[in-house]
Amino acid sequence: MISYAVVLSALAASALGANSTVTTPTLPAGFNIGLVKPDELNSWCLGQRNVCPDICNGGTKQNSCDPSTLQYSCVCSDGSVPDVSQYQQTVPFYVCEANYGQCIDAHPNDAQGQEACKEAKHCGTKNATATDTSSSSASASPTTMLSSPTDTTDTIETESTPASSSVAASSQTSNAAVPFGSMMETYSTGLVAGAMYLAMRLVL
Repeated sequence: MISYAVVLSALAASALGANSTVTTPTLPAGFNIGLVKPDELNSWCLGQRNVCPDICNGGTKQNSCDPSTLQYSCVCSDGSVPDVSQYQQTVPFYVCEANYGQCIDAHPNDAQGQEACKEAKHCGTKNATATDTSSSSASASPTTMLSSPTDTTDTIETESTPASSSVAASSQTSNAAVPFGSMMETYSTGLVAGAMYLAMRLVL
């Protein structure tokens, strides 16, 4: 009876382990988790649980975190396991930031040592909330903006105005020249007629 119970317990544990995906973060060399306060560890797990749905764009199958061991689980609703170390506000991100702080504290008044700490710092930089917002924006229907054609009416009228003015001025000049020519023709005819009249008087 006892052996039967042990077998059942082992099977149950095996089934539970097969259905769960728990990640234990790899702590950086020299990182002392004992220097992190329990309240801070709790806040790390809270951040991990809050950001997991954003990384998965809403749906999760598993989302847990143990502040005592920093073991966490983030499985999306489609069964995929995202690489949360690339994102901010995750357990790997908090561990990376804390390790950098401990490294700086371990090299006081040591510019070269602190520079080495900066070079070794490779914390997640992605914003899961911004990624989720970008996905939502991409799924929305695109707005097509059509640029209206340039209105050239004013330009044409402006350019044609000097030409119209020139034509009008030319017409007025031509009209003014007609009466002057007619007057000269009449005057010349009068002179010829007067000269002929005087010639006839002299002959008679």
